[in-house]
Amino acid sequence: MSNVIPKSNPVSNSTPRIAIIGCGAITQSYYLPALARNPAVLINTTLVDNEETQLQKLAQSYKVKRTCKDYRQILDEVDGVILALPTALHSSIGVECLSRGIHVLCEKPLAENAVKARLMVEAAKKSGALLAANYLGRITPHFLQVRQFLAEQSFGRLLSINYMVGEVFNWPTISGFYFKDDKSSRGILRDRGAHVVDHICWWLGGKPRLISSVNDSFGGSEAVAEVNFEYQGCAGQIRLNWFVDIPSRFIVECEQATIEGEVYDYHRLWIKKSGRTSEIQLKSVTKTQIDIADKIITNFLDGIRYGEQPIIPGEDVLNSIEFVDECYQNATRFNMPWYSFAEVQNV
Repeated sequence: MSNVIPKSNPVSNSTPRIAIIGCGAITQSYYLPALARNPAVLINTTLVDNEETQLQKLAQSYKVKRTCKDYRQILDEVDGVILALPTALHSSIGVECLSRGIHVLCEKPLAENAVKARLMVEAAKKSGALLAANYLGRITPHFLQVRQFLAEQSFGRLLSINYMVGEVFNWPTISGFYFKDDKSSRGILRDRGAHVVDHICWWLGGKPRLISSVNDSFGGSEAVAEVNFEYQGCAGQIRLNWFVDIPSRFIVECEQATIEGEVYDYHRLWIKKSGRTSEIQLKSVTKTQIDIADKIITNFLDGIRYGEQPIIPGEDVLNSIEFVDECYQNATRFNMPWYSFAEVQNV
């Protein structure tokens, strides 16, 4: 991706003008608290949302001077935007901004499918604008350490990856797009699975081959999914569940040892080797999700100022989006005989 700053008036050594497009739960819990660590940027940030009451409440809370309901009103006045919208809107608005040379930091998933994600990547290449993606797991200490172990083959050849995430859905969604009939948002695989699949593609260094994909969908959003894959002799399984709280963890088996970790425990890994288990404590200044958000936003601001490359370029997550697409295209439904019985009775 080009380092060229496409704006006619470079913003180096000045405060970038940012707009946050979409002021729902992720903006309230993640982007605004992180931007609050940079008051000079926050005070000149524009909040964009079609819900006026929400806008004014957030502007007052964070002392933001400007709000608007239509993002098109501010495109000539900003250097970069943070897209925190429902997934189906990422590509169209992202391409519009990137084509005008406006830098984009996009919430995950980058787009609703790989075709639309590639449109964003191509628009960024053509204009020279930066396209950054918020796949935050790539900068958490334990995921980084696993990547290093695998890249260096610290414990020999990779044999298998088992990754599970189970949590009762409680995200305070404002738009409700998760559960609308439009399939663009899909369900847990597109949402929580976006991170999980990206971690796996990133660890592997490529896109795995899909073996099977099953979920509980009857045509709408799925809440439970299981995916099996293979990559150069490594067998893998992903299990996702929005109905129950189960241990959210990953098990990475190599020839000489097994690496285990908890998804939300950023600073510990367990190494099982020769019948013994040892705990690794990872030292890092990254303690919370707000710390991660601060890193990603600071990197984005430095990209606008100085042309610094994104920590997570949009192009780098295409493998994971393509794999999720394949999972949906080839998905079958779990065997649920209790539903089959009910359907027969209602015939």
